[in-house]
Amino acid sequence: MTRISDFTIEVPAKWVLTGEHAVLRGKEAIAFPHPTFSLKLIYRKQKGFSITANPFQSVVRSLIGRALEYLGQDSGAFDSGEVDIRSQIPIGAGLGSSAALCTAIARLVIWKTGTDEASWIPLSTHLEDVFHGKSSGMDVHAIAHGRPIEFSMARGARPLEGVERLPRFELYDSGLRGQTLDCVEKVKHWRQIHPHLADRFDQKMDEATRLAKEGLLEFQKDVSRGESRIAKAMQDAQNCFETWGLLTPDLIGQKHELLKQGALAVKLTGAGLGGFWVALWGAQSGALDIRE
Repeated sequence: MTRISDFTIEVPAKWVLTGEHAVLRGKEAIAFPHPTFSLKLIYRKQKGFSITANPFQSVVRSLIGRALEYLGQDSGAFDSGEVDIRSQIPIGAGLGSSAALCTAIARLVIWKTGTDEASWIPLSTHLEDVFHGKSSGMDVHAIAHGRPIEFSMARGARPLEGVERLPRFELYDSGLRGQTLDCVEKVKHWRQIHPHLADRFDQKMDEATRLAKEGLLEFQKDVSRGESRIAKAMQDAQNCFETWGLLTPDLIGQKHELLKQGALAVKLTGAGLGGFWVALWGAQSGALDIRE
């Protein structure tokens, strides 16, 4: 017998073109939703309280408690009900698995407590701090907007106006996994031992974001010139990853293999040390229309 749900939400994964790590220090980033992967949360009324969450079973109850505390709500708001979470988003892959979970839980708690829905993005970001130490909020915003965004901690998220189609970006699983907090600490350590280079590489990543945005806009009018700018932006962003020590020898080998196969540029998406590669392929492979 099918049980009717009282609340259901499905949220997409995300990926980042440029801006990782530097975004934590005020620089710009460009991010996209990735609906091929998603997380679905279903809540049903029942006597007693139960959670089924694959693969987040151990953290869901504490995240709900953290959300209730943030909203100033009594913990008794969740003394009953069934929370069922199923995620297709791989963990540690740079696709925003924790942001998707936090977004879904934030929306559930707001619905359950009757809180103003305007608070769901700051609440989602607050929950994601559990995973990242201090979240920039970029992943949450990319999921929330459902379309390409430019993001900074000072200005928040803004849709990439004028970008109606994308070049052919393909994502490839490296088979390796890296934890965001570990990568953040690795970059922090690198900055401490290279203080004369620290700001320079944040600026280099920021310039890669600017060039990527220009390339995406140029692509709408001139495919070849747009691809060229985007490829250069990805190369510069990838160089930052390599300088920060976020690539293993296996990952470097994978990068060269994708380039050997004809990709115009490749870079890791997310925090580093694993996850998915983003490869840019030439115009002959066709564009992706995001208006559909």
